[in-house]
Amino acid sequence: MTETEKLKELRNYSGEDRIITSYDLQEIIKNDVDNEVKIYSKMPGLDEAIDGFEGGELIIISGKMKNGKTLLAQTLTVSFQRQDVKSLWYSYEMTPKQFLRAFKDEIPYFLCPMSLKAYSMPWVIDRMLEALVKHGIRVVFIDHLHFLFDMARTKNTSLEIGQVVRELKAVAIRYNLVIFLMAHMKKVEFDKEPTEADLRDSSLLASESDTGLILWRLKNTENRAVLKVPYCRRTGAMGKKINIIKNENGLLGEFDNDHNQF
Repeated sequence: MTETEKLKELRNYSGEDRIITSYDLQEIIKNDVDNEVKIYSKMPGLDEAIDGFEGGELIIISGKMKNGKTLLAQTLTVSFQRQDVKSLWYSYEMTPKQFLRAFKDEIPYFLCPMSLKAYSMPWVIDRMLEALVKHGIRVVFIDHLHFLFDMARTKNTSLEIGQVVRELKAVAIRYNLVIFLMAHMKKVEFDKEPTEADLRDSSLLASESDTGLILWRLKNTENRAVLKVPYCRRTGAMGKKINIIKNENGLLGEFDNDHNQF
């Protein structure tokens, strides 16, 4: 095909990826309000900082080991269900019995694979799409990142993580999903406040995601923690801290300086 023929073909091109104007794009968005995904944590401080979660976003949840990352995600699952939003879970680190125990008497409605397959991104994405077309899920929780690729066979862990994160972000955008990805941290000294720089194995986790949530327990307490938003690209929030408490129902809630719970 000559250059002239190619240009003529492109002049008449009308595929779904054709070039459109900003006004066309505005009309498409305006007419697509029924597919808008906007959900809230129902934690006042967190919602104020990030203005909820939107479809197309990839959220990183991290923190020191055994400091409540999974429990935070389970708390969000309950909150989302109360907003009639369905979630899909990949819980690689717990048995089903251990996972459900955290909810005590209020087990929320969520979806999960009947059995899990590690180190296979195509399988993970297929199950997302299955849950989307069968059940209309809008949220995905993956616990955790290092089950999505085989570290033993990876020559460059940082680049592999970058590829995984970009792939998840692309799926979130294409299918209007909110994807929460739990990620471990490096070993952080007990008295040190963790930051996004402490995310394990790759700086690409922070640079390729939309929002970061970092959780750590307060010293000398059994049920209190701090939830920090180190970054939120949509709102520009940086470093916002929220006081968190483990409630009688076993899940997490927010409390203010006067110890009032929300």
